Amino acid sequence: MRRAVWGVLAVAVSCVVLSTPARAASVLHEGARAFAQGRLGEAETLLQRAVSSRPADAHAWLWLGVVQFHQGDPVGAEQAVGHAARLAPRNPSVLLWWGHVLARAGKTDRAIAAFQRALLAGSARQQAMAAQAIRALRPVPGLPPARDGDERTPARPVAPLWVHDAGSYRAIAQYYNRRLSDADAARIADALLGYSRMFNLDPRLVVALVVVESGFQPRALSRAGAMGLGQLMPGTARALRVNPWDPVQNLYGTIRYLRGNLDRFGWENAHLALAAYNAGRGAVERYEGIPPYAETQWYVANVSSLYRRLLSLESKMPELRRRLPEN
Repeated sequence: MRRAVWGVLAVAVSCVVLSTPARAASVLHEGARAFAQGRLGEAETLLQRAVSSRPADAHAWLWLGVVQFHQGDPVGAEQAVGHAARLAPRNPSVLLWWGHVLARAGKTDRAIAAFQRALLAGSARQQAMAAQAIRALRPVPGLPPARDGDERTPARPVAPLWVHDAGSYRAIAQYYNRRLSDADAARIADALLGYSRMFNLDPRLVVALVVVESGFQPRALSRAGAMGLGQLMPGTARALRVNPWDPVQNLYGTIRYLRGNLDRFGWENAHLALAAYNAGRGAVERYEGIPPYAETQWYVANVSSLYRRLLSLESKMPELRRRLPEN
């Protein structure tokens, strides 16, 4: 594992330790204080007592795991923090630590899953730490080139440098929705780029989908009840456990659902993944292709067309960004 990975995770870990609530019994407070003062052996003894007397206290187990980790006991740390994660499956501090311990044990896939759960449960700061850790653990690989004349909208073409720049996505969001403030556009841009990296999608494909779905309007509501930037239906939002009116959570759900469609129908069949996003997976499977619905056919054609235009946007991006104020 590269040193950069541990640098990112170390920052997350230090913040988590400092922000962990102190609500348990006095022995837990004493153990945490001993840890802060570098008395690791004493801290471990106190925290063993804490978990014995409070076996359902996730924070006690978390602190024990933290101390064991610093004591050089990765097995004990994994057991203790894992138990804390089972007791508090939506606690972002626990999930960040759980991801770190798993990463240090070489269990990358499980670590990423823990950090992804922290993304949904955490504060903005914790979400940023989780996203950093995921990027460090799973960098986006080189993307294969699109095939000339392929009408199927390849999902992962070679990307120019601007594609990895959050400022470019802020410019795009404000280009399509001039009412977005700089702060809201930056939040949307960070989420769109970060979650695209997390799920290994070309963010330009996500941009094309969001433009056609909502025009980057976070409060968009369709007659059918679809909500937000990616026009998530209520059932889809519930299944993904996201608030569709929160732009960051909506983009997480949108990108995760699109990635699931690509996994289901194949990366070479992005046109089917888009059709399933619009009409549902069952309809695509039933018709063994894009369903004969005018709306779905229009949708796939428009997202694909805009995506192809975004592929050629490299030379125009500096001009687009000059039109908008910088933060």
